[in-house]
Amino acid sequence: MSEPSEPGGFFAAASDAPRELRPVVVLLMLNLAVSILLTVATLLTRHSIVNYQLDHRHITDPVQRRTLRDSYTAGIVTRAVANVVVSIVYVFLVRALFRGRRWAYRRVVLIAAIGIVGLLVLQFSPYPTWMRVEQLLQAVILGALLLCVLRPEVRSHFAPGLPGRDQGRFGRKPV
Repeated sequence: MSEPSEPGGFFAAASDAPRELRPVVVLLMLNLAVSILLTVATLLTRHSIVNYQLDHRHITDPVQRRTLRDSYTAGIVTRAVANVVVSIVYVFLVRALFRGRRWAYRRVVLIAAIGIVGLLVLQFSPYPTWMRVEQLLQAVILGALLLCVLRPEVRSHFAPGLPGRDQGRFGRKPV
């Protein structure tokens, strides 16, 4: 496999990756793309989303509405910042997957499982219909990712004890 520091390193590593990993990486990137698209759409329409959420809470007290408005707005901004961080983390995660790192495999399983639960819980929050549809789409993508990553041929790529795969993060041996 090519090292990322070589010309075209990341993409060369992707093309050298086992065939079983390609759907995993595609689904990870698809999940990230959908999440980023939702974040951009949410930032552009944040005022109408916050008004929608406030109207569906049926709160008439102006102080409570202002507090809730600030809370909803902060949530939207927090999601945008979190997506930037997740985008950076995904690059390292995919690189580690290509290298057969078991810790990266475990993280993908965790991301998919927790993501599905989190997105399904969001269905009980007051969001416009288009956001609910996007959240369900993202849950379906994460479900497909979970099924894909749990396939025996993918799991075997990350089996403990394989040569070069007994290293922890940053090339250290696990304790």
